[in-house]
Amino acid sequence: MNSSNYKMLFPVDFSNRSISAVEHVSLWRRQFGASLETVHIVDNQRYESRYDHSIYSRVVARRTADLEYFCLHQFGKDIAHAIVLAGSRADQLEHLVNREQIDLIMLPRNHQSFISKVFGDSIAAILLERCTASVWMTEHLEEHHAVTVNNVLCAMHFKQGPTLDAQNFRILEMVRQLVINFGAEVTFLQVTGNAESGESGSAAGTEAGSQLWMAQARDLLGSSKKLLRRPGKVISGIRETADEIGADLVVVGRMRPEAISFGRQSRILKIDHAVRCPVLSVW
Repeated sequence: MNSSNYKMLFPVDFSNRSISAVEHVSLWRRQFGASLETVHIVDNQRYESRYDHSIYSRVVARRTADLEYFCLHQFGKDIAHAIVLAGSRADQLEHLVNREQIDLIMLPRNHQSFISKVFGDSIAAILLERCTASVWMTEHLEEHHAVTVNNVLCAMHFKQGPTLDAQNFRILEMVRQLVINFGAEVTFLQVTGNAESGESGSAAGTEAGSQLWMAQARDLLGSSKKLLRRPGKVISGIRETADEIGADLVVVGRMRPEAISFGRQSRILKIDHAVRCPVLSVW
């Protein structure tokens, strides 16, 4: 991952959440030396009739001007590229991420209630499922005080299998970038005896995999790095450890396609709801 070619995407809906996320977006853009694209999606299904089409054209023009103003006053001249698209928000974001080969999506979000989940997945859930970009997300923007990435908790899952090994390698590479670009301190966590999935992390193969991975981590990040093990449920284990060490970022992997999961990437969203700091999900 070359920081000089790093691409970030910031979806803007002009809400207070978008404004509150600006400091985080600016920090990550600056520390990664990244190019930044902002995007606003206009729902064109609201303008299906011939009469509405002229209104739709004016809405697009207005939103384009609004987004350009937002970029100028929040990020400064020539820092962020403004894009306005029309259509389904999830589909347009997925297409843009793939077309522009985005590395990181900065996604402040609202909490999705149980009732709303019955009627459809959130934008965050869909992007987590469909996109290979890393996704930074939080639903607790108003609670954050210091905008920093100094103390990172990286939650790991070890089980024999090439797809999980590949994901863990991508997580390790992201953590290395956080150490290089932010000077972050990293704590690795393995939650064993996972009551949520009925799996145990104490099998011999899992232990061998964790030892091998930690050897690689120490080679890249320094010999002082350690892996904490905590019994119990994954989400509560991550939340309690993040609170104990004062983490300002939690790094996790995604649910793999072959894994059993109720709802697209639901565990990632539950982790974001549980912890009080942003979550970075690595594909």
